[in-house]
Amino acid sequence: MVSRNLPFEYFFLSNVRFSGDIVANVAGRPVRDVAIDLDGDRYRFIGLAGRGRCGRIDVAALRQQEWIVAPDLVYEKMDGRG
Repeated sequence: MVSRNLPFEYFFLSNVRFSGDIVANVAGRPVRDVAIDLDGDRYRFIGLAGRGRCGRIDVAALRQQEWIVAPDLVYEKMDGRG
């Protein structure tokens, strides 16, 4: 269980580059299918992060291997087959 007091920044992927098809648009910006981190690990877009009543990102709703990419995009780590 993730503590709701844990800073949501701990769950963010930063310095990613994007690849693949445009699968959605959020706030007028295209969302790509794949994010790639500095280590070359790949993550597939699976949806938007939920927010609680106070507007804070609900990191407790994230599953194992799910990460947030700004702005509020959720990507799941791929197992190397993608």
